[in-house]
Amino acid sequence: MASVNLMGSYNYALVALSVLIAIFASYAALDIAGRVTAAVGSTRAVWLLGGAGAMGTGIWSTHYIGMLAFILPIPVAYHWPTVLLSLFAAILASLVALGVVSRQKMGSFRALAGSVLMGAGIASMHYIGMAAMRLPAECQFNSSLVVLSVVFAVLISLAALWITFHFRDEKTGIGWEKLAGAVVMGAAIPVMHYTGMAAASFTLSGKPMDLSHAVSISTLGTAGIAAVTFIVLGLALLTSWLDRRFATQTLEVQEAKLRQSEAYLSEAQRLSHTGSFGWRVSTGEVIWSEESFRIFQYDRTTIPTAELILQRIHPEDAAQVKQTIELAALAGKDFEHEYRLVMPNGSVKYVHVVARAVSDESGSFEFVGAVMDVTERKRVEEKLRQSEAYLQESQRLGHMGSWAYNVSSGALFASPELFRIFGRNPDQEKPTVRMFRDSVHPDDRDYVEEMLNKAVREKTDFGFDHRIVLPGGSIKHVYSMAHRAFDDSDTLVEYIGTVMDVTERRRAEEALRQAQEDLARVNRINMMGELTASLAHEVNQPIAAAVTNANTTLRWLTRDHPDLEEARASVLRIVKDGTRAAEIIKRMRLLFKKGPQQRELVDINDVVREMIVLLRGEATRYSITFRTELAPELPRFMADRVQLQQVLMNLMLNGIEAMKDVDGNRALTIKSQQAEDDHVLISVSDTGVGLPAQFADQIFNAFFTTKDQGTGMGLSISRSIVEAHGGRLWADNNSPRGASFYVNLPTKAGVHV
Repeated sequence: MASVNLMGSYNYALVALSVLIAIFASYAALDIAGRVTAAVGSTRAVWLLGGAGAMGTGIWSTHYIGMLAFILPIPVAYHWPTVLLSLFAAILASLVALGVVSRQKMGSFRALAGSVLMGAGIASMHYIGMAAMRLPAECQFNSSLVVLSVVFAVLISLAALWITFHFRDEKTGIGWEKLAGAVVMGAAIPVMHYTGMAAASFTLSGKPMDLSHAVSISTLGTAGIAAVTFIVLGLALLTSWLDRRFATQTLEVQEAKLRQSEAYLSEAQRLSHTGSFGWRVSTGEVIWSEESFRIFQYDRTTIPTAELILQRIHPEDAAQVKQTIELAALAGKDFEHEYRLVMPNGSVKYVHVVARAVSDESGSFEFVGAVMDVTERKRVEEKLRQSEAYLQESQRLGHMGSWAYNVSSGALFASPELFRIFGRNPDQEKPTVRMFRDSVHPDDRDYVEEMLNKAVREKTDFGFDHRIVLPGGSIKHVYSMAHRAFDDSDTLVEYIGTVMDVTERRRAEEALRQAQEDLARVNRINMMGELTASLAHEVNQPIAAAVTNANTTLRWLTRDHPDLEEARASVLRIVKDGTRAAEIIKRMRLLFKKGPQQRELVDINDVVREMIVLLRGEATRYSITFRTELAPELPRFMADRVQLQQVLMNLMLNGIEAMKDVDGNRALTIKSQQAEDDHVLISVSDTGVGLPAQFADQIFNAFFTTKDQGTGMGLSISRSIVEAHGGRLWADNNSPRGASFYVNLPTKAGVHV
């Protein structure tokens, strides 16, 4: 039988359907490519496989419906396993395409290799699909058209990859742009198919057909294939849309958080005066944060450069900064430095710059860092240094060192002045508790240890005097004091204290005490000088009486019959008068005597009586009587007898002075009594002119006097003596006239006998 060439025709409705499916599949490919690119990890793998399946199904459906659109005058069936193999080829080609276009970068080589693989896959799908045809005819191919179809497949794949890569971003590839790209791709894909179909020719054959695993496709089957394709692609697009919407919402939330975080960061930078920057060495590009612009005082529209930065740097710092930056740029190492900026208004800022070198995959690097405006910190540090200098100078001038002791760690801080007080060098030694403890005078160590242990044990503040021995052997007097510091849980954390060198003060106090003793002695001598006539009279009386009694004794003894009893009585009177004169002279000698203070157990009533004996002549001279109301069994106490005698003599003489020119009763009353809180109260009251109203508050001031010949020191010295004994001296007017002076002295339990 002669071979007959079969002439085929096309069902243009199916041709149009195949083109429509190609456009739909292209749009799906563009959409899915964006999702694959956006996804990471296992999610990317799922999108890659699912997208390849949907895209491959669309391409395969375009091819298969295009084959069904070709009508031959003979029945045609299809071997379904081979058809399934062609589907796998389409999916594989789609997998390659999505893998290429979902990369962050697509170079020329990667694009060319991907287009060759994708084109080969599509060509394989086409010709494997044609091999699935079962018909009573021979199929022959025009090799030139076959090659042309493969070239079309590669070129179309290259164009598809380019379009997909550039329209994959959902922000730039949505709407009409993506649709236009899908139309171009969808129109190009059938070109390869119909070129391949044109390469085939069919010749009628009498050979029987192998219809095993072959199926015929009806119009309903064609519609089913198209419907399934649209469903698969639609589901893919729906899934992509849902994922995009979810991703968009997530992105919006993340962007909102990012904006909030950026706002927080910007505010934090503003509050902390810390700007951030980036510097790409290869291009010289510099990126500043908003705070960096504020620090350097450049407008936000200014493009920051290294030259602009150098323009702001203080001339004295420019060379060092430039050298640091150049070395860091050459070595690619981190750097950190401080320098000054000169602002347009002439003010100076201090900045601290920290930068870290960051390398990328290509080996180039950039610096990422922070610039901190530390001007205020520098001012505070300067004030702190100045304050510390003032403190050290004030401690040096005041001979007072400070220290702090941490109870838990045992750490000890000591100021430089504290080292100087102890004769130590702070540059050569570290402060230790033992170093200062060993400096305590051996005679004071037990006392100091007792005071310190008591303070730690009872968690109390402390303050006490003691002596220290310097390395050279000299001795200093110091006063140590400290207070406690607690944490929030009321736990004792540390002691903070001072040590004051009071050596000079002690010497001054000793000199003052000696001067006061000398002044008091001069005051006593002056008082005794004023009493010369009275004292002479007092001494003359017992001496005259003794002379009279001596003459009487002689008469009794020179008689013819000596009267020994009378003579004996006269001699006893002589002894009594002599003792009386001796007692007066003894009291005078005590008051004139110079020597250190000597405290002894004193009966205040005895001191009153002694002064009455001494001043009786002065009182008699002005017709003044003494009255005493002395409480019995008053406790004796430790005191300087001579000083108390001086106080009472001063007060009694003032009383006599106040009464000598007044009319009427002249009486000086001395009382003693037990007072509260283990004190005794002595009062000296007169009936004289009283205290001057306008000067009542000045009578105890030094050099104040109302007497024509007075020194103004008596009452001042008396008050000093009383206060040195822990007591108090004050005065008040009497009614209707006169004044009273009161002396209140502590007896202190434990020294009574």
